[in-house]
Amino acid sequence: MKPLLSPDRPSLGLRLRAMSRLPRLRGQAMIGAALVAVLVVGGWSYGRLDHITESDARVMADMVTISSRIDGWIAQRPVTDGQKIKAGDVLAVIDQREAAQQLEELKARADSIRLDRERAEAQMRIVTGTTTSAVTAAEARRTAAIADLAAAHSEAERAAEDFHRTDALLAAQYASRQTWDLHRSQLRRAEEAQRAAQARLGEAEAALAEARAHLGDVGVLQKETERLAHDAEQIEAQRRQHEISMGDRVVRSPVDGIVDQKFVEPGEYVIPGQRLLLLHDPKTVWVEANIKETKLERLRPGQSVSIAVDAYPDRSFTGTIERIGNTTTSQFALLPSPNPSGNFTKITQRVPLRIAVTQPDDFPLRPGMMVEIDIDVGQR
Repeated sequence: MKPLLSPDRPSLGLRLRAMSRLPRLRGQAMIGAALVAVLVVGGWSYGRLDHITESDARVMADMVTISSRIDGWIAQRPVTDGQKIKAGDVLAVIDQREAAQQLEELKARADSIRLDRERAEAQMRIVTGTTTSAVTAAEARRTAAIADLAAAHSEAERAAEDFHRTDALLAAQYASRQTWDLHRSQLRRAEEAQRAAQARLGEAEAALAEARAHLGDVGVLQKETERLAHDAEQIEAQRRQHEISMGDRVVRSPVDGIVDQKFVEPGEYVIPGQRLLLLHDPKTVWVEANIKETKLERLRPGQSVSIAVDAYPDRSFTGTIERIGNTTTSQFALLPSPNPSGNFTKITQRVPLRIAVTQPDDFPLRPGMMVEIDIDVGQR
């Protein structure tokens, strides 16, 4: 019969005691792991008390839609999607041939009106000079005629007195018939001279009236000059308008940026207001997040924000809260959700949050990129 215990192997009791200790060790290990997990989760949760995180965020930018102010055929479109451009670069050219021809016609009409105006002004100066001289000469002749008439009238009065006196003397037999005939001849000559002086005065007055009438020619030429000046202003206004139209046919970029999308090709016909291209300034971007309304109480403009960009997991970005929206996103929904039936389910709303971020020199942040934000609300 073999002995129950042999010196070369452990006893059955020892093995049984070792096996009984295994559950206790396993339980102690599980308790330790649970304590470690509780400590880790507790520490992480404690740290989250001063932080607000949100994954519903994306990079935004002002998208500039380039439209046409006039209609016409696209002659050139020298840019394409993704191309970097500078302010003033040509984005598209609309056919300019007809507008250029109209502008040339307006310039020719402006030159013709300018020549007509110069000719009218020169003629007005000539007519003004000659008419003024004619009026002055006619006034001088009229003055001389008045003086001659006055002298002839005085001579006629003297001759009439001499004749009447001689006639009385002849009746009293104190004067000879020859003297009477002489005085009567002198009276007739004086009367003829008076009538001639009167006629010359009439001619002088008529000439003066005619000279003064020609002063109206100056007024007519003045009106013609004014009309031509008005026509020149109208042509100039039309020319400026056509120059603006010519400028509008060359569509230029208003900002430095990147072409995001083109909507037309050379040869297409466009109308006013039609979109030609879409672009944005890569230097001016921000992050927009939709934060739950229950978290707004701890948010303030100027708080620091850590930004994790999905496209660059190894890079970190920082920003600051720039503006907190005053309206929830549901207010801008295309289909509002009224509650006429009285059924109601309370849903936490979200408020847009704008975060200012500095774009690095290599412009990694592009509009539409998804990001995650971490806001430190414990800072003061």
